Amino acid sequence: MKIWPLKVLFTVLEKGSLHEAAKVLHRTAPALSMTLQKLEDEVGFAILDRSGYRLQLTAQGTQFKRHAEELMRQHERLNSAIGQLREGAEPQLRIAYDYTCNPELLIEALREVQQHFPFTEVIVSGHSQLESLQDIQSERADLALTPWLPTFQQLADFESLRIGDFQLVVVMAQSLINEHGLPRTRDALSALPYILPKELNMGINPEQIYRVSGSSRLRVNDAHTLVQYVKAGMGWGVVPRDLISRELKNKKLVEIDIPGFLDHIHAEIHVVKMAAKLLGPAGQLVWDTFAQQHRR
Repeated sequence: MKIWPLKVLFTVLEKGSLHEAAKVLHRTAPALSMTLQKLEDEVGFAILDRSGYRLQLTAQGTQFKRHAEELMRQHERLNSAIGQLREGAEPQLRIAYDYTCNPELLIEALREVQQHFPFTEVIVSGHSQLESLQDIQSERADLALTPWLPTFQQLADFESLRIGDFQLVVVMAQSLINEHGLPRTRDALSALPYILPKELNMGINPEQIYRVSGSSRLRVNDAHTLVQYVKAGMGWGVVPRDLISRELKNKKLVEIDIPGFLDHIHAEIHVVKMAAKLLGPAGQLVWDTFAQQHRR
């Protein structure tokens, strides 16, 4: 079924007569009448009741119009998508983020893409162990949200924007404190089980950073699993404060403050791309949104 007869039908219904619709569509009234007659011949039933002064829909025509309206909307969306793609909007935008970063940081930028580039499909993928940076290097992602150290610049020609920071804190469950007491020294902490990430990509070994033996070790490969196990009282762990703010507030988790041991470590969060990467319009909008946030 062609779109033009439907456009004629809706215009005639809106204007109330063939004569008025002909003015809008720059056609003659007889030509529009013939178009509507062919449409009725195609569907096999009368769409319009022509017995009165104004053209009215028949009962079957009312049902037909309801479905035709959806077809017209889809046609408008298709034309809009064609226009955006013709102007260079990317069909897909791939964003990777590290699980240690709060994905809420992406919300404002994603809303901008939804509003301005609704036909660009955005794929957001979560990663652990700094794999999001590897996705950027291997071009499996266009942009990445990740913890950032200046030494990462040695690995590849990255371009990055600082968009926030997080604080790493040592925490344990209140249930574990009830069982063993609150550790106030490194030795007391070493006597407890602890949970740590597997060796990270980019050559970072958390064990060499913590330098605490622990009575037993449980290794996990992402921050969310680490948080769940710490909450279950399976050991202490080092976690970004943003990921456990609610648990700290309701005292299910307790911050352990031992002077000289991982004392309030701060890390930056960056949005990263390859320096040579030419972003499409949607990707550039995400980048520009973060740049504007940084300038506030």
